[in-house]
Amino acid sequence: MDLFGSGLPSGAIGAPAWPELPAEARAALTSLMTQLILDHAAMTATPPAKGVDHDL
Repeated sequence: MDLFGSGLPSGAIGAPAWPELPAEARAALTSLMTQLILDHAAMTATPPAKGVDHDL
């Protein structure tokens, strides 16, 4: 997975590039970001309308 494929500097002086991070760190960060996105999506999801029944 190439999260930062632009090749441009990140602006954070001294921060390592994504490929320079150890595999364990990349896996942990990917897992944390995935969980953050899923948690955010769950909180912002539109709740089902009340009283809507799809039975015919």
